Amino acid sequence: MHALRRWSGLLLAMLMLQAGVAARAAEGDWVQLSGTGQVARADLDQIFVVQARALNLRQEPSTQTVPIGSIRKGEYVKKLSTTFNNVEGHNWLRVALADGSEGWVASEYLAAVSDAVWTVEGAAKFVERMAAMPQAQATIPAMPQISAGFLYVGPIGDAGWSYAHEQGRKAFEQLPFVTKADYVESVPGDSALVLQAIDKLVAAGHNLIFTTSYDHMDPTIEAARRYPNVVFMNCSGYKTAANAGTYFGRMYEARYLTGLIAGKMTKSNILGYVAAIPTSDVLYGINAFTIGAQSVNPQVEVRVLWTNTWYDPGIERAQADNLLDQGADVLALEQDSPTVIQAAAQRGVYAIGYQSDMGAFAPANTLTSAVYKWQPIYQEIGEALHNGTWRPDQIWWGLKQGAVGLAPINPIVPKDVVQLVEERRQQIIDGRLRPFEGPIEDANGNLRVPARQVMSDADLLTTDFLVRGVKGELPQAQAPAAETPSPTETN
Repeated sequence: MHALRRWSGLLLAMLMLQAGVAARAAEGDWVQLSGTGQVARADLDQIFVVQARALNLRQEPSTQTVPIGSIRKGEYVKKLSTTFNNVEGHNWLRVALADGSEGWVASEYLAAVSDAVWTVEGAAKFVERMAAMPQAQATIPAMPQISAGFLYVGPIGDAGWSYAHEQGRKAFEQLPFVTKADYVESVPGDSALVLQAIDKLVAAGHNLIFTTSYDHMDPTIEAARRYPNVVFMNCSGYKTAANAGTYFGRMYEARYLTGLIAGKMTKSNILGYVAAIPTSDVLYGINAFTIGAQSVNPQVEVRVLWTNTWYDPGIERAQADNLLDQGADVLALEQDSPTVIQAAAQRGVYAIGYQSDMGAFAPANTLTSAVYKWQPIYQEIGEALHNGTWRPDQIWWGLKQGAVGLAPINPIVPKDVVQLVEERRQQIIDGRLRPFEGPIEDANGNLRVPARQVMSDADLLTTDFLVRGVKGELPQAQAPAAETPSPTETN
C-alpha cells in the first residue's frame, strides 16, 4: 500500500503538470497553484484518490448495506468524517464526490494526496528529464517473432475454462509471426507454483506469457517486475504494469441470450443453475440469464445452488440432482466440467452448457452453450505486439468483437425462438439492447438500477446481489465488491 501511495503521488504531480498547473510548497501551510490562488494544506489533507479498480459508495458504513453508487480508480473524493465498523473490522470514510453526492467507502482503498503535492517540484524535474529523452518509448518494442507460453489453471481436457483457452492457443500458434506456443496445465493459484511455472517458460525463451486465471494475477505482476523484457497478459484480473495487461470476455451478453432460450423452453417455469463461487462475474452472469429468461417468460424462477469450487464433478452432480428434484426442467451452470449437462440428460430434461460447446456430452438435451471465443483476443494481442502498438490495456470484449457467443442451437428449439435470439444478439451488438438497463430490483425487492439507467462497467465489476426472480442464498464466503481484497473475476 505504501508503494501505491508513493506512485499515486507522482501520478498526481504529473497530471498537474500536464494540465499546465504550476505548484510549489511554501514555508507556511499552503500551496500556491497558478490560476487558483493559495490552497491550505488542511484542505489538501482531506482529499483522497481511489486506488481500487471500482469501489462501492454506500449509505451506511457496512458492506451489508445496498450500494448507492460507485467510484472508479483515479477519482478524487473529499473526506467528511471517519468511523470504524467493529463487526466487520473495517475503517470507513464518509466522502463527498465532485458532483456533490456523499456516501461511505472503505478507507483501505483510498490514498491521501496531500504529500504528493508537496513533492511536485521533484516530479517536475522527473518530467523534464523524460522530455529530454525523445527516443524513450512508452510501449514495448515491436516483436518480429513471438514465442508464447500459456498457464492453465486446470486440465485442458476439462471441457470448460482451460479447454476453451486451449482452443485459443491453437489458433494463436498459427499466426505467421509466432514461432512457438507452449502451455503448462493444472497450475493452481498458489503464488510459488505460478512463479515457478513462469520462470520455466521464460527460461525456455518465451517473450509473451498468458496466465489464464484470476488466481494467477498477483504472481503475474511479480513476474512482470522480474522480467521487464517479457510481456504478460492475465485473464480476468485487474492489475497491470508497464509490461502486463489483462483480458476477459463479456460473458453476460451470451448468458442473456441463453436465458431467452431457457425461458421459452421450460414447462415447469423452474430453471436450475449450478454455480461455482459468488464472484462478481458469476453473480452478473446469473443475473443476465435471469433477466433474459424473464423478458420472454415473467413467471420463470431461477433456483441457484452453489458448489464453492470451479471443478468438482461429484459436487456438481449432487447439486444438479438437487435442482432436478425441485422440479427444474432446464439446467444452466458456471462450472468447468460437463457433469451438469450429463445429469440433465440422464433425467430427460434440457441443459445449457458453458465455456465451450458441451453438446457432444448430451446431444439430444443440450439446447446450446454460452461459449468463450478467445481466438480474436489472442490474435489482437499478438498482432499488437508484432506491430509495436501494444499497450498494457484491460481488454473486455463481447459479442461485437466475437469474444463470446453461443454454440449451435439445438434443432429442437422452435424457429421463432432462434429468430428472437438472433434479433436480440444483433441488438446487443448494435448497442440498442443493454441487458442491465433499469429498472432492476434485487431478490429482496430493493431497486438497484433506476429506470433508463444502465449499470456501468464499475457497477458490474462490483456486483454483489442477485436480481428479482432468483431463488438462492449467497454463501457466506461471498466475494464482495472492492471493499475487501477478494476476487472480482472468475477463475
